[in-house]
Amino acid sequence: MIDLKTVFSVSQLARHLNDHLRNEFGSIRIQGEVASFTRASSGHWYLALKDESAQLKAVMFRQRNVLAGFFPAVGDKVEVLAQLAMYEQRGELQLIIDVMKKAGQGNLHEQYLQLKTKLTQEGLFDSARKRPLPSVVFNLGVITSLQAAALADVKQALARRAPHVEYSVYHTAVQGEQAAAQIIEALRKADSAGHEALVLCRGGGSLEDLWSFNVEAVVRAVAACRTPIVVGVGHETDVTLAEFAADLRAATPTAAAELISRPTSELLSEIQGLHVGLRKALRHRAQMLVQRVDRAELGLLTPTAYLNTLESRLSTANGRLPRLVERGLAQQTNSIQVLWESMSLEMNAAQNSANRSAQLLESGLLAAQRRNIAALDSRVDSLGSVVEAVSPQRTLERGYAFLQPQHGNAVVRSVLDVQTGDALRATVADGEILVNVLEKTELRGPFNEDVKNSR
Repeated sequence: MIDLKTVFSVSQLARHLNDHLRNEFGSIRIQGEVASFTRASSGHWYLALKDESAQLKAVMFRQRNVLAGFFPAVGDKVEVLAQLAMYEQRGELQLIIDVMKKAGQGNLHEQYLQLKTKLTQEGLFDSARKRPLPSVVFNLGVITSLQAAALADVKQALARRAPHVEYSVYHTAVQGEQAAAQIIEALRKADSAGHEALVLCRGGGSLEDLWSFNVEAVVRAVAACRTPIVVGVGHETDVTLAEFAADLRAATPTAAAELISRPTSELLSEIQGLHVGLRKALRHRAQMLVQRVDRAELGLLTPTAYLNTLESRLSTANGRLPRLVERGLAQQTNSIQVLWESMSLEMNAAQNSANRSAQLLESGLLAAQRRNIAALDSRVDSLGSVVEAVSPQRTLERGYAFLQPQHGNAVVRSVLDVQTGDALRATVADGEILVNVLEKTELRGPFNEDVKNSR
């Protein structure tokens, strides 16, 4: 009993009543008809439950109502697990709903929550075990009913977004007693068919209609697929356990088709970008090779330049040869003179011996001189052979020719020296050939630019 001498404020009394209701009733089950329903932008549900003679306001917060599996409509018979509380700001009695199911569904929702808890604890829904989808899919397996509207949605989405994707449909019932077994068998066939990805889908419905996708064996079959799989069941608010087990959950069948396929236009744009990049790389590589060839060409000598080099070397050798001979003779003469003077000093002491020694020395000197002269002659002959091998006549005999105007002695060194129609004399090894210029082609490159600049 409350002492009548105690004076409460309105807030104190409302809070006292709220605490009393929670302690007195705790969680209770209530069955009734939905009299009104509002879904706020926050996701919370505000509704009223009634029977023949009474009505109670209720609220179901978003984190709870996402598990309901359906949107209640006015007139629906529902069963809720709720707490009785006072909405203190308005002084109104209301229900705070934790669980809602359609009346007559038995304990399906409780089974759903229990199985979800069990599989979550096993780690079957962990994000770490989920595989990324292929970046591009060309071969898709679709598991659904051939009569389902979901299949039409998937086909339409693929035709509009990614006509390059080929797909195979694996028929299965999507609700009813045989649905779970058929879904498992269809998953097995699709998973072993070599597809790049799979889509399991069906349209919306009640918790009972979608129950095949909450059967434990089906959920485990989805998780066991070796092929990356997307599951899109029902509407955005329909959430089945099969979706938790999939590598990716889609809000709807259409969304599943869109998530699994990249737009053809996007792929074509990417291919075009790769094509442009490849062309740039090839063009750059070709330019690098051309530059290497040009640099190598600059280091090469033309036959005329090579011949001039050899002629210069021969001329230098010819100029040095007389000086070498004179120097050798001078050295030999000096040696003889020194020896002769030495012999003269000793002639009185050993005239006979000196004469013999002088004769021997003279013979040796003459032999050495002959050897030196013979070596020099051999060297001259060798240089003469080199000159002969690279002479203009030998160059012409190897297939080369040089061009001159028909009337004139200038040498044609560049395509810039002639015009189309000019008459030329081509000198070859055994004579001359008169030719006409029908066409000329100017090579491109740094070497040609140097020729132009030098003219």
